[in-house]
Amino acid sequence: MNRLTRRGFLRLAAAGAPALMLAPRRISKLPALPLGRVAVKLVDVRLEPDPAAPSLLQIPKDSLLQIVRFVDAKAPSGNPRWLQVEAGFIHSGDIQPVEFHPQAPFQTVPQTTPAEVCVPITQSYRSIFPAEEILYRLYYKSVHWVTGTKIGERGKVWYILHDQQLNLDMFAPGEHLRLLGPESYSPISTEIDQWKKWIDVHIASQTLTAYEDSAVVRTAKFSSGMAGKDTATPTGSFNVQIKVAGVHMGDGRITADPLAYELPGVPWVSYFEIERGVALHGTYWHNDFGRRRSHGCINLAPEDALWIYRWTTPPTTEAKIKGESGLGTRVIVR
Repeated sequence: MNRLTRRGFLRLAAAGAPALMLAPRRISKLPALPLGRVAVKLVDVRLEPDPAAPSLLQIPKDSLLQIVRFVDAKAPSGNPRWLQVEAGFIHSGDIQPVEFHPQAPFQTVPQTTPAEVCVPITQSYRSIFPAEEILYRLYYKSVHWVTGTKIGERGKVWYILHDQQLNLDMFAPGEHLRLLGPESYSPISTEIDQWKKWIDVHIASQTLTAYEDSAVVRTAKFSSGMAGKDTATPTGSFNVQIKVAGVHMGDGRITADPLAYELPGVPWVSYFEIERGVALHGTYWHNDFGRRRSHGCINLAPEDALWIYRWTTPPTTEAKIKGESGLGTRVIVR
C-alpha cells in the first residue's frame, strides 16, 4: 500500500521561514520535541516572550514548528503562554498543537463513520486524481464523515468525505484519517441523573465548569465571542439541543484558499442556542483559550469539547451525520 513518507508529508506544509519549519529530511522517527502548526495568516517571532518585544520575522500559515519549551509570561492577559522556537518566541494562541499518527486505511467502510484527521495537515480533492481540483486543507483533530472508499493508483486508499452543509463529496488520503468507533464518542457518566448535570460558562474568566449536582467534575478554559452585536456570546439559561460529531462552519464557499473563512470538520459540536447556531465545540484554528476570539460560539480544545459531547445529553450512542437532538443538559452562560 502506498504510504506517506516523512519527506512527502512535510512538503505538504506551507513554504516559508525554512530555518523554523521542519525541513523535509530523512529521519526514522518523529522529533522528540512537540510540534505546532501556524494557524493564522502570519505569526511574529519575537525577541522576548512579550507582545511589545521586537518582531524578528514572520512565519506563514501552516508552517510546522518544533517547540523548544513553553514559557508562562505576564502578557497577554487570559493566555500568557509563549512558545520558544529556534529563532525566538511565539505566542501560543496562534499555534495549534499537532501530532503525526498516520493510519493503515481500511479498504472498505460499510457505513457512514466519523473520522478524525491524525496528521498536522492533509489535503482534500474533488476526485482521486489530485491534479484535477484541490479543495480544502484539513487539519489535525478536525472530524469528517467518511461515506466510502476508492482505490487509486498503486493501491492508494482514498476516503470519500461528505460535507453535509455544502452537499459536497471530496476525497482525502485514507492514511491521514482515523475512523472513530462508538467507544470514542459514546456517553459517559450515564449513571448520573441527566437533570443533575449542568454547565456554567463564565464569560469574564473564560472558564467552563461542569457540575453533577453541586460537585465539580471538569473545568476548561475557552474562547467566547468577541465584543459586538453579531459576535458576542448570548447570555442566559439554555439547554444542549443538538449534537454533531463534525460540522462545516464558515461562509459556505467551495474553495482551495487556505485563508478563506471556511472551517470544515469542526469537531464535537453541542448546540445550545439554535436561532443563531451557538455551540460548545472543538477548535483547530487557534489555541487561544482564555481570551475572547470567536464569532459567538464557545471555542474549546478538542479534548474538552469531546468530553462535553460525551457527558452531556441528549446521549449519542451512535454518530449520525445529521446529529442527535432533544432537550438536554442545562447550560448557563453569564
